Formats: sequence, C-alpha cells, structure tokens
Amino acid sequence: MRRSQHLFPAPWRLLALLILAAALAGALTPSRARADEAEATRVYIVQLREPPAIDATDRSRRVGEERFDARSPAVSSYGAALVASHDQLLAEIGAPDAKLYSYKLAFNGFAARLTAAQAARLRAHPDVQRVSLDRVKSLRTNASAQFLGLLDPGNGLRNARGLTGEGVVIGIIDSGIDPGHPAFGDREQKPKPRLCRGSWAKESLLGAWLCQRFRKPRFRPLYAPLPDWHGRCQAGPGFPATACNNKLVGARFYANGFRGSFPMDPAESLSPLDADGHGTHIASVAAGGRVTATLGDTVLAPISGIAPRARIAVYKACWLEPGATRAHCAMSDLQRAIEDAVADGVDIINYSVGTGDGGPGDSDALALLAAANAGVLTVAAAGNGGPAPASIESPGSSPWVLATAAATRSGTRYDEVLRYTAPAGVTGDLTMKEAAFTPELRNTGAVNGSLVLADDGLGAADGCTALANAADLAGRIALVRRGSCEFLSKVANAEAAGAIAVVVFGDAQDDGQPITMKGERGVVDIPAVMIGQADGEALATRLLAGDSVQVTLQKGLIASRQVAGNILYKASARGPNPDVFDILKPDVAAPGVDILGAQTPGVANGLRGERFQYLSGTSMAVPQVAGVAALLRQAHPEWSPAALRSALMTTARQDLLLADGGSAGPFDFGAGHIVPDLAVDPGLVYEAGRDDYDAFGCGVGLTGIGDERCDALREAGLSLEAADLNLPSMASHAVVHSRSIRRRVTNVGPAAVYQATVEAPPGIAVAVAPASLALASGESAEYTLTFTSTGTARRSDYFSDEARLPDFRFGSLSWSDGRHRVRSPLAVAPAAIGVEDPVAGHEATGQTTVHVDFGYDGTYQALVSGLASPASTTGTVIDDPLDYYTFQSDDSALPDFIRRQRISVPPGTRYLRVALVATTGGDAEDLDLYLHCPDGACPGGVLASATDAATEVIDLLDPAPGEYLIDIHGFEVSGPEAGYETGVWMVNDAPGPGGFSVLAAPAAAVTGASGEVTLGWAGLDPGELYLGLVTHGDGEHALALTLVEIATP
Repeated sequence: MRRSQHLFPAPWRLLALLILAAALAGALTPSRARADEAEATRVYIVQLREPPAIDATDRSRRVGEERFDARSPAVSSYGAALVASHDQLLAEIGAPDAKLYSYKLAFNGFAARLTAAQAARLRAHPDVQRVSLDRVKSLRTNASAQFLGLLDPGNGLRNARGLTGEGVVIGIIDSGIDPGHPAFGDREQKPKPRLCRGSWAKESLLGAWLCQRFRKPRFRPLYAPLPDWHGRCQAGPGFPATACNNKLVGARFYANGFRGSFPMDPAESLSPLDADGHGTHIASVAAGGRVTATLGDTVLAPISGIAPRARIAVYKACWLEPGATRAHCAMSDLQRAIEDAVADGVDIINYSVGTGDGGPGDSDALALLAAANAGVLTVAAAGNGGPAPASIESPGSSPWVLATAAATRSGTRYDEVLRYTAPAGVTGDLTMKEAAFTPELRNTGAVNGSLVLADDGLGAADGCTALANAADLAGRIALVRRGSCEFLSKVANAEAAGAIAVVVFGDAQDDGQPITMKGERGVVDIPAVMIGQADGEALATRLLAGDSVQVTLQKGLIASRQVAGNILYKASARGPNPDVFDILKPDVAAPGVDILGAQTPGVANGLRGERFQYLSGTSMAVPQVAGVAALLRQAHPEWSPAALRSALMTTARQDLLLADGGSAGPFDFGAGHIVPDLAVDPGLVYEAGRDDYDAFGCGVGLTGIGDERCDALREAGLSLEAADLNLPSMASHAVVHSRSIRRRVTNVGPAAVYQATVEAPPGIAVAVAPASLALASGESAEYTLTFTSTGTARRSDYFSDEARLPDFRFGSLSWSDGRHRVRSPLAVAPAAIGVEDPVAGHEATGQTTVHVDFGYDGTYQALVSGLASPASTTGTVIDDPLDYYTFQSDDSALPDFIRRQRISVPPGTRYLRVALVATTGGDAEDLDLYLHCPDGACPGGVLASATDAATEVIDLLDPAPGEYLIDIHGFEVSGPEAGYETGVWMVNDAPGPGGFSVLAAPAAAVTGASGEVTLGWAGLDPGELYLGLVTHGDGEHALALTLVEIATP
C-alpha cells in the first residue's frame, strides 16, 4: 500500500503495541551491548511470498486421506525450486554464503547471518513477505500409565486393547537424548534356560558342559526395522552414527541459529547428545521402554513410557548457555527441526517449547500449521506462567496445536532424604536435594554430625560473609539459610569455618521446596544439600532453643510418600488465550508434576551420575499426551491430527482441583483431564483442515495467505471468525446480546442418533439447532450454537484492571447417543455494551454517528472529550547501520540515528497519541517510534510502534501525568538522512475546537436494543487531523470508548 507523505491527512490508527517482552527486554538490557562495527551480522529469518511445498503441492488432499509424501517427485521438484530462489535472493544482496538453513516444506524461506543493510534490501524485495530477527524460546519444564487407566484389565488401551504405539514415530524437538540410556534400547537379554540358572550348572560336570554356551549374555531384538522411515542418525561428539537403533530411529541436531546469537556451554556437544537432561526425560516419558528406575543408587520400581513401543526420533534444537541448567532454542533452529521431522515421516511432534510473546503468526507456529496440514499432530506445552490469567504461551496458543496443562497424578513419590537422629522423639527423614557442584555423597560416604546454625554476626544466618561461630562449626554440619548470595559462597564460608558439610534450607523461592544447587565445580571440598523451608525453619528453631540435632547425609537414603492426583500444577499456564480470545486454551490437562523419567548421567550443570530424575511442569505433561496420541494413532491410523485432538478433548473429565482446593475450570484445564480409554472410541470428532485454518488465518491477519485465497474461502461458505473455527471447544468473548457460531461433527463410530444437552454458562441462554443429529458411519453434519445474554453482564470502568480481560462464564455442550458422550466446554463473555470504534469524519463542519448495542437495562450517557489538534515537530534522522535501538537516558549521549522529544502530559488527559511519518523517501524509509513513560505509567515502561512502514502510531488511553520521552529511530534510511514529522494529540474533557458535542443519543439502555449517537462539530481548520473521544457510561461506570478521528480536507 502506498503511504501518503503528508502528516496524517487520513485517520491513522494503530493501538499502542506493548513491545514483545523478550525482544524489547533484550534491546533495552545494558548487558547486550551495541556492536562496534556497522557490518556486524545477526541471524534473520526470511519468509517468502510463495507457499511452502506442503501447501503448494498438497492442496487436493482431504482430511483423513493418505499422509503427505515429502519425497514425491512433485514435492522434490517444487522444493528444489524454492531453495534455488533462496540462493538467488542471497546472491542478489551480496550474501551468497550467509545461509544457515533453507525451509521449503512447512515454511518457505531461510535463515541467514546478514548485516542490517542486507536485511533491509530483502525487506524491500517484492518476493519477500517478512524479515525478522531470530528469537529464542525456552524449554518448559512413573505411575502415569496406571493413573491414566492404560493398564486397566477391562478396557485399558495397553492391557485390554494391546495398544503400545507400535509403528508410530514420535518426534522429540528438545535438548537431545542420551542414546545409551536403557529406556531407548532396541534389544533385550535372552534368559538362560531354567536348568542353567541354578547350582546344577556350576556343580555338575554335565551341567557345566551343557550350559557353557549360555555363559555369555545373548540378546534378541525387540523391534524390527521401521518401513517407510526417512530419518537419519547424525553423528557428532559423544554420539556415533551407531547410536541410533530400531527404537531410537533418528537423531539430528541444529545449532546454527543458536551459535549465531548466543555462547554455548563448553560441556555441550555438537551432536544430538543431551547435555541438559530435559530431552532425555521427555523421550522416556513419551515412549521409553520398560526399565527399572533408580534414585541415588537405590532401586525404585519398573517404569515405561506411555507408548512403550513407539519409535523415537530426536531433533536437538535447544542448547545450554554457559552455566545454564535449562536449554534455550533459537527459532531458526526450531523451524528447521520441524521441517525435517515432517520430511522424515514422524506421526506426532512433542514440542515442550514455548515463549510468552508471539502467537499464531510466529514462524514456528506457522511451520507447525503446515505440519498439521501434512498430517502430523503437534502436542505443545501450555506454559509455566500460571496462575496468572492469560498466560498461555506460543505456539500453544495456536488452534492447530494441542496445548497441554499439567496436573498431579496419584501414586508414590520417592525422595532422597536427610536423616536426623536426635533429639529423641523427633527423629525422621527430610526431603533433600544434593548440590551439583560439591563432592558427591556417593564418593564421600556418609557424613554424620551435629547440626550448627551458621552465625555471620549479622543475624541473617545466610552464610554470605565469614562466619563468626567457627569454633562451634569445626567438625560439624552447618545449617544455612538460602538467599542473598550464591550457593558457592555459602558453602565456601562454611568450609572455611571448619564445617564438614552444609545443609541449606529454602526460602519463599520455589514455593519453599528444595532445589539442586548449582555452582562452579572443584572449588569446595565438602558436600552440601538443600532441604525445604519449613523443615529448615523447624530445625533452626530447635537449635536456637538449645537442642542438639544430629543428622546423617548419605547417598541411598530414600523415603516414599503418597501424592494426591487431579490437582492442577500451580504454575500451569491459564486462559484466556492472550492471542485470540475466541480460541479456548489450554486444550487438555495431563499428569505433569513429579514425573519420573530418564536423565543424562553426564548432565552439564546438574547433579551427575543419575540415570533417572523427577521433573515437573507443562513440559512433562506434553509427552504424556503425545504418548497417548501415539496409542490412538496406532488404533486409528486414518485419523487426522484434528481428529486425534478432538477425541482427547471431547472424552476428557473435569474433576480437577486447584492448589487451594477450589474447583478448576476450562481456563485451567481446557476440555479437562485426558481419559485415554474413552478417547479411542469418541463417537463424534470435530475435523479441521487446511481450509478451516486458512479461514481462521484470514480473520486474524496471518501473513502469507493472500486476499485472493481469503475471498475464495469466504465465497465457499467458510467463516473467517475465530469463534467459528471447527474446534471441539467454543469461546465467544463479546456477546452484547446474541451471537451464533457454527460447528461440524463427523461420526467415526457406527450409525447413531445424537441428542444435544447444554449446561448454559450463568447469564447466558444457549440454543442448539438442530438439537438432534442422525448420522451414518463417516457422515458429517453442521449445527449452530446461539449464545444470548440475559442482561447480567459485568459493568466496570473501561480503564480498570477488572475490565482488562473479558468476563468469561463457563458451561458445556454434550452430544450423546446413549453410548458416547461428546463434550465441549463453552466459554462465553457477555458484554454490557458494544460500540463502534473508531468512527471518522471528513468535513470542517459536519456530523457522524456511533452505533451502540446494549447488553444491560438502565441509564445510558454519552459524553464527549476534545477535540484535540496535533502539536507538530519536524526533524531529520540518519540511518542506524545496525538497526538496533537501545535506550539512552542521557540526551547528550544520543547517537545521530535517534532523535528525542520530551512532552509533558497534564492531569486530566484522557487520550494520548504520538505519531510519526517520514516526509522524505516514501516507502523506502523505515523509522520507528518509542514512547518512554513515567514510572508505572505503562507496562514495561515503554511503548513502541516498530513496523516496516514509514508511518508509526502509538495510542495510550488514560495516560498518567508526567514527562514522556519520544524517541525516533532511523531503523532504515534510504539516503543520507530522512525527514520526519511527529504529531502529539492530548485529548481531555475541556472544550476543544469545533464545538464538539452530542446531538442525539438513546434515552436509556435496554438489553438487546441498539441505538445511534449523533456527534457534531463546526468550523475546524483545513488540512488537520482532530481527535476526540466519546465515553459511553451508565451513570456510574465508563463502560466503553469510541475514538473519533476527523480529517479535514
């Protein structure tokens, strides 16, 4: 679109963008210093306009038909052409050797190390859709099979139906794998004949002679080679090409993006070998074979993965930074991993990766969309940002990804313990975790001694300074409080005071629970452990009372405890979906707390030597669901990813509790906790394929779909509304009076008649039409669900925290044929009022109207503020060769590619707009706009408008009074310098120019009624853009606002 060179002659409106937390935090963090050289390169991800191979060559494939074939001649030819176009583009900008990856199947584009100038040339190229800096995502961090009912003798998927995941491949995109772990072996030792197991084989000459050939271990294969598998085993340090087998069928690694932006821990291996332990754990929970688990050299119990005969393919895209204990993943590496997983032929992608920014338009989310279109289901973590509302992470927020919340599971938990043996009568065991940087207890042997509370002379007992009670500590065990300094300092100070070991007790961090303490290895020579806050406080109290407390630290001291199931993990991310309110998330819940799985013994920065570990988080729930999906895939190889998701959701149960004992709901667990034994026979499924997802993408503005495709989908009868996407859950966030949504179900069981039953959300009437569906096997039918508000919508001030999120109420819709119950959660938010926003005027003297819909009964008022005209400033700015904005508090230190204005916002300002337009260079200029707010005046302290356009706009409602800083950044300037003009509008309640007023308005609000507010003005100056506000209220609350933009000719 061609942009005008005049200052805001038309109504420009872009709601203030809170800059994405990860991106701007990095840009504004002093530790990420600005590079000195203008030619410095960074990793960029470039998306081209042509569709990827999955979309371009496979549009005729219908839902449920044969899987996408990445090796077909058509796909190979098309993909080769895309790669050639990538190389040609890079050659054109003078970067022929800069490419890190080409993406051709699930995403058309490439990742490359480019200078800012090269990236700018690509942005201007007509074949390029988007150029973005690479970003980082984070890993989200067993009696489960029994808890899930898989082992039930009557109808368990594994015991009764014999489903084990045979022939199904789960792709684990994570931190790698330990290939030597027994959970991933593909053979087992043959047992000796019974007669050769006893003394007869040793004591009898005949026995010795007959049994001699059985003395050496003999092995037999557990798995046959997998047909139609196209993966590879990529060798590297610690991971020979022979590390793969018929269980671990593939292993690849991707580090180009990460290494292009971050330093790597020296203990990492450029191979699929796992230095973190996260990926190994995930793989074992999803599909590990049956093994005997140990903890602290103590045998615990046999465990296996959810789908123990599914095959595992590993795609290592997550790496440790120096000293880190949890890996991070570059988007560019993740995208290539997704592409290879699809090409290799995986059936399910386990994606325990996420970030709090982004959304369905993220490049990895778009790659996972293409994977879904190719027949691959992705199970992702909902995130660990709970219990805060709207904390669902990307890509779990995308509708084609199955987002999983985490809950507890009933069963036994084993812990290493510290044993205290005195004073008499209060002896017992306390859960502990051994430090990762001190001498290991398995090597030191048992440490016994009296416990002494550390005294630093300051009353803190945190051991952060030299200890004053060295005489008491000599030859004894120090008790130290967590906090204020590094763990290494605490242990070193205790050792210097003569202590023989250290017990650190927790504080409020990590809910008071013990953690594995980290630090530099080889510095201290005494062991250390951590216990929980409550246990430590109790011991400290006894010591202060003068009691003598004797403790033993010893490897192999294990205690068991029973844990209660069906309690939502406190940190599990919660809805509503922050990216699209009308897509309900999370989707399901599964066990994700205290999950016992495999560990990498040589983990880089954790406790070494362990082969098993407990982990908690939504990451741990993902492989549970992925494993169950593998069982369902084995039972129903013809089911699409959407059908698998639907089966898991519509058969879920809802009997989960919150940590505080309250009942959990759809924003906690989605459709509910999975019930695998019901999911194998769901009755009806909600199918969704490429057309459905593209229609959704059109509605939310995803890139790369195109107007022509969107028009065709609309003409074919598809709705572009997010609420109409054919998901098993239904959400509608702004029902003023009535709203209808559509769904389509397909019968995957025998012919049946289904009847609808509704549990309506409070304050919402729900109608289903038709309420009865007679379906043959394989037949589909549509129905309409209509939500009608009964006038109980919340009325709160538009600016209040309460009004930040819609007032969702919950219910359910179930279809039943007497045998199946197909349940969908409903999340409906009634609204007290719906108003047109914004509205425009185009005359110096004129009128305009605002349409209003009412969802309540009572008083209605329309009040105006403004008009306001802009205060304009002109200037010039030069190009930033690095395209890298960094805030400078000192005006005198500003470089020439940043220009600053200071404005004072007076009390009573209702609306602030700051806008920027380049006045020279046209579309070639890309200037960015930053607004720094007074303390607490806006989230994160800064708002930004940093698009690739020549015009940027920031709007701020109800700004706090004070001084604001406006920074103009020369992100991309085509010539020696770019001219610009800024405009600042401050709308307040004082009368402004033009006599702006309400000429007519509804007399009162009536639920279900509509009306018009007529506004008028006169005598405005020509060639200006004026802003005004209409506040819609009920006499007590400001319920809604309408921005009025009047551009005079």
